[in-house]
Amino acid sequence: MSVALLVAAALIVAKLTGLGEDAPGLRLDRPLVLTQLGFLIAGLLSLSNATDPAYLWFDTWRFAGLLLVSVAVSNLSESDIRTLALAICALCLVQTAVAGLQYVSGSELGLSVLGEEQIVEENINFSAQRRAGGLKVHPNILGYYYEFVWPLALALALSRGPLLLRLAGAAGAASALVGVVLTLSRASWLTFPVSAALLILLVYRDRLFSRTSLIVLGLLAIVGAVAALYAGPLIWERLTADDGGSAAQRGPLNAAALALFEQFPIFGVGLNNFGNQFAVLDRTGLSRLAGLFDRSNHVVHNLHILILTEVGVVGYAAFALVFGIGIARGFRAARRAPVGDPLAAIAAACAVGLIAHLLHGLVDPGFRLNLGIAELLYTGLGLIAGVRAAQRRRAVAASRAVASTGPISAVRARPERVPSPRGPSRAEPPRRRPSLAAYGDRP
Repeated sequence: MSVALLVAAALIVAKLTGLGEDAPGLRLDRPLVLTQLGFLIAGLLSLSNATDPAYLWFDTWRFAGLLLVSVAVSNLSESDIRTLALAICALCLVQTAVAGLQYVSGSELGLSVLGEEQIVEENINFSAQRRAGGLKVHPNILGYYYEFVWPLALALALSRGPLLLRLAGAAGAASALVGVVLTLSRASWLTFPVSAALLILLVYRDRLFSRTSLIVLGLLAIVGAVAALYAGPLIWERLTADDGGSAAQRGPLNAAALALFEQFPIFGVGLNNFGNQFAVLDRTGLSRLAGLFDRSNHVVHNLHILILTEVGVVGYAAFALVFGIGIARGFRAARRAPVGDPLAAIAAACAVGLIAHLLHGLVDPGFRLNLGIAELLYTGLGLIAGVRAAQRRRAVAASRAVASTGPISAVRARPERVPSPRGPSRAEPPRRRPSLAAYGDRP
């Protein structure tokens, strides 16, 4: 049970009962709901191989809660969607402030009473390097957070929305850049340029080579060069120096997990049953490499292999549909809107954030290890659905306006036809009226 789930349930009840709503009723986005229900069904099918059903039911409840979160967010109005995006950017400032204090002081700031871990120190180039975890328990989890918030903040900054929205986006994007450096999360770092490039293509588009854009890009390049003088050596060392075998351990773990998948390829070993069965069912022995991963609850450092092993090819297909359809609809919302539209920018940013997380998931377990990150990602799915619904409402309102004013405007626009006397088709010389002399003496 989480605060996000309680808020989502309250919003859904308010929608159903009409509390504070002009038109009561819950709007269900069919692709959003059906794909998530498909994954839930796939998880239940994996019960056939699960050795601990309690773990499976626990995770089924978790994914049902994520479904409620996404449905609640998808029913937000346009103004509420912008407010939520603004709040996410504002909270990013708080997160980075905490991470900065942790990095400088070397203390978790007394947050251990809330379940936060001690400051993590990584063995980099045979020396201990401090890593900030912020309010997200672990530096890698904080990296997940930043790689999703960064596209959202940057999209708001690049949009043509209100000034407050753009300033909040710029501040959030800057704080995300600072914070992700302090996490020393290499995979998160590598997603940032990919996200920036995709957002420029989706949100900024034809404004890229305008005079104002070139000036702003020049200023950002100067600021980036100055920042690189301070953060560059740390980043370069993290990317190139010895990391205590952290990267080398991922390959054997992946091989051991794939060997486990070969035993249960259709429905998997059971939803949320990978950790307690990894060392038991592993026939390769690689899961206990160097004695570092001999705990029965350890998982593989690959989100895709983890899901594939837990729920098989059936469940992974459902998982791919959940995120694939969300990403495609976010891109479609951006393409169909005017350049710089803030709502379309939010949808595009959420789609890019999902891509960033899936890319990071190639080397880490991703949202499967943290409920807060999972709720953030499914909030992004709900925002995409909410933006698509808002765009449809705009289209319906525009068509109704055209239908109601069309006949009147057509009459007003139709030129008046002035009747003209019928005459010969070709010009003839004017006829002269005969005089009385032409008639002779006739009376």
